[in-house]
Amino acid sequence: MAAFASNRTLLADGATGTELQKQGLPIGEAPERWMLDHPDAIAGLAQSYIDAGSDLVLTNTFGANAIRLGLCGLEDRVAEINTMAVRLARRAIEGCERRAFLLGSIGPTGEMLEPYGDLSANAARAAFLEQARALVAAGVDGLVCETFTASEEIALALDAAREASDGLPLVGSMAFDSGGCTMMGVTAEAAVAAMSAAGAHVVGANCGVGPDALAAVLLRMQRAEPDARLWAKPNAGLPELIGGRTVYRAAPDALAAFAYNMRAIGVAVVGGCCGTAPEHIRAMRAVMLSAS
Repeated sequence: MAAFASNRTLLADGATGTELQKQGLPIGEAPERWMLDHPDAIAGLAQSYIDAGSDLVLTNTFGANAIRLGLCGLEDRVAEINTMAVRLARRAIEGCERRAFLLGSIGPTGEMLEPYGDLSANAARAAFLEQARALVAAGVDGLVCETFTASEEIALALDAAREASDGLPLVGSMAFDSGGCTMMGVTAEAAVAAMSAAGAHVVGANCGVGPDALAAVLLRMQRAEPDARLWAKPNAGLPELIGGRTVYRAAPDALAAFAYNMRAIGVAVVGGCCGTAPEHIRAMRAVMLSAS
């Protein structure tokens, strides 16, 4: 549990996909596939977050399970892709003068589980286990199962991650809409209970909504389970389509205010998701340091 041994609020990183799009990642292309041809961009992004003040950096492996990689014909390269992502991000961690940690990102399969879809629980869990084992073997400091919307699927992911983790810390994080539920109708209260029961050491929410709506979700989680260690990574506001591009309008000071408020209520980890850039993380770091 070294990654979360500190009593202070830790600062995670920001977005991966929207930042890589600024560097040339085509809209619709998997970041994991793009990484094979642009490794320096992945390493550089991790470095930019470390330089901005992140204590935790996530690997570029959100979609690096066999089911999602199969969409671009890479289902047989799970171990290679996850290992590469760890090594690229590790460059920034190893060069950091302060202590920083690397968490392996595990996202949902993108398929619906039976009986709502065709994906069996066994197949989903096998895909999560294969990815988690690859991340652990490559040397991550913990695993984060993030942006899930179904409690059944994140329970499978966390169970597989726990089997593979060899005692490493596990984070569970679900994505909520502006109504305070996930796309599959999971409430904040049900989510924190499901993730805790599945073995997550830190639980929370990411993506989906901006700082204000996500803060409301975190407060509900905290009321439901006061002893839970919480994780909070909002988008930089709600996405807007402008000129064919998705734009997130929340300025760095909005994320800084969010970080300050989350720190005040004892949230364990804050950061950002879609649309959050290094300048947002830098502003969050500044306000957290000024409040310490």
